[in-house]
Amino acid sequence: MEMERKTTLFILVVAVMIAAGPAATAGLLPGETQQGWAFGDNSNPAIPEIDLNPYGTATAIITGSVSPVWAAELLGRDGVWHAEQMLDITLDIPNQMIPNPYKEIRLEIGFIGDLADFSVLPIPFGGSVERVSQAVEVVDPTNGWKKLTAMYIIEPNPDREVVYYSFAAGVAAVDYVIVNTICVPEPMTISLLGLGGLILARRRRRS
Repeated sequence: MEMERKTTLFILVVAVMIAAGPAATAGLLPGETQQGWAFGDNSNPAIPEIDLNPYGTATAIITGSVSPVWAAELLGRDGVWHAEQMLDITLDIPNQMIPNPYKEIRLEIGFIGDLADFSVLPIPFGGSVERVSQAVEVVDPTNGWKKLTAMYIIEPNPDREVVYYSFAAGVAAVDYVIVNTICVPEPMTISLLGLGGLILARRRRRS
């Protein structure tokens, strides 16, 4: 069957991102969030189908130069937002509201079109944003699907960040979005967390 089943793909992509990032296999690390949008319906703003963010629910707002349209199936993918000329997606992601030194953001987007614009905005304003990497790969030449991967570092960790991406084409489309973030504490905090775990382990053995 030609049509690609997004549910399976989505789970595999999340697993790969988690393995590549700082996630612990037993669960989220302190300060970590994971969220993924498969766009299973036409809700806009859309909440993520994968919602592992203990600090609040992230949202995705889809806009465009022409009103975007949701399709149950488009060019071999199910659950797709598309629009003529330009399609924009804006993610609002809550964070751990502690002023840790910095935050890492890893994201992946499945799309059709050309990358037209992008930005990451920390809230409150004033932090620095570094784009560590960004790459686009063609994954389905027949239908035009591409995969964008990117990594950012924000200093210091903000209360939340707004991630914006824009794609241009005769008909631009977005199939899925996955975002994995972690707020990185100071080295002394990490040491204390480790020490606390050792103390708890000793107490359990004694009891």
